[in-house]
Amino acid sequence: MYITCQTLSFDTTATMVPKDTYRLFLYLTILLGVLLMQSCEGQNWGAFRNKHIDYPKTEAPNVNAYCNLMIQQRGLNEGKCKPTNTFINESPSTVQQVCTKTSNGYRISADKFPVVECRNRGRWPDCNYVGKPRTGQLRLLCRDNLPIHYGGLA
Repeated sequence: MYITCQTLSFDTTATMVPKDTYRLFLYLTILLGVLLMQSCEGQNWGAFRNKHIDYPKTEAPNVNAYCNLMIQQRGLNEGKCKPTNTFINESPSTVQQVCTKTSNGYRISADKFPVVECRNRGRWPDCNYVGKPRTGQLRLLCRDNLPIHYGGLA
């Protein structure tokens, strides 16, 4: 049995993409980046507090009931079930201190914080959240020394 190897050659002129296509791709990529940044920047410290800080922690019979209660009380489901939300169970001033050394950009807290991660398992209008208590370092987007977006645990 003999195996022969052939050199493959490609005609690059036949598969070249016009420069306009590259420009369009570049412009669309930049536009997507700008839109994603604006979606986070549209938030402010007040909206962040409403969505993510619960201190002292609201009492509930169990962690699932906690999530359902908090999402409802904070008005986070507007015409659809919010897929996930995390509540930080620490004082607003302590959470705010994460951003004191970075006025703009992402910052990871040095300390660990107690949080409850809530994930929806229902369908609108019967949203049903399952909660999971966790502890970890916060990843926050800061603007003017204030958290405006929760980026998860580090």
